[in-house]
Amino acid sequence: MKTAGTGDQSGGIGVPDTTQLPQPGTGNIVHALVVAGGSISTTTLSDVHPLRLDNHAWLVREAARARIIIGADAGAGHLWACGVRPDLVVGDLDSLGQETIVALESAGVPFDRHPTMKDATDLELAIREAVNRGATSVSIAGATGSPSDGNERLDHLFGNVGLLGHPILREIPTRLISPISEICLITGPESVCIIGAPGDFVSLVPLTDHVDGITTTGLAYPLHGERLAWGTSRGISNELRHATATVSATAGRLLVILQRRHHEPLNG
Repeated sequence: MKTAGTGDQSGGIGVPDTTQLPQPGTGNIVHALVVAGGSISTTTLSDVHPLRLDNHAWLVREAARARIIIGADAGAGHLWACGVRPDLVVGDLDSLGQETIVALESAGVPFDRHPTMKDATDLELAIREAVNRGATSVSIAGATGSPSDGNERLDHLFGNVGLLGHPILREIPTRLISPISEICLITGPESVCIIGAPGDFVSLVPLTDHVDGITTTGLAYPLHGERLAWGTSRGISNELRHATATVSATAGRLLVILQRRHHEPLNG
């Protein structure tokens, strides 16, 4: 079972209990944080969302959990702006400012540079590098917001969600994260544990023609071995009844999305 058993009060989704908040030098846990170029600015989220989160503090906390920190192009700029030194910068660097590039190089951060004309996004290349470096679980930040220039890129959003199904991640628990939401993919037979707060939204979105044998616990509207079909909305906006819930499926691919209603503690 995948679980969000992260060991603190912040909760989450899709992080296995064998990879509880990793502490440097302990066990065989190798948690990776990969940061893409989608916006993680305080203005973008806090001014429109009632949680009014300190998003820089959130990203610093996520970085503290990771043994491997990789910036995918402009994602390295997010890290640097928060005072976090990435272990590696990956990409074609078409969206990372020259001043930041110079600062990172001066700090001794290595770069894995790629041509602009390539067959994979910077984020996919960064994920591959995290796995090549031994990651046993991966959190991906900056993958669900608009780019820092404010130009909406739905193609990148859907492409980033699709990366959860990359073959290289099949045995590696992976989630897309933001201060207010998390997304993971389960492929039946598989289950996931969710840790949040009562009232948080949980949505289930089939990615195959149908997903069979869906069973939930801890949700306001339970499912008992049921089927959800692609193109239907039955799985949208369920809610946590308690602090934890589980979702399982016997066949098919299912997105599990946690949308928080409550402030996520930043002192975990």
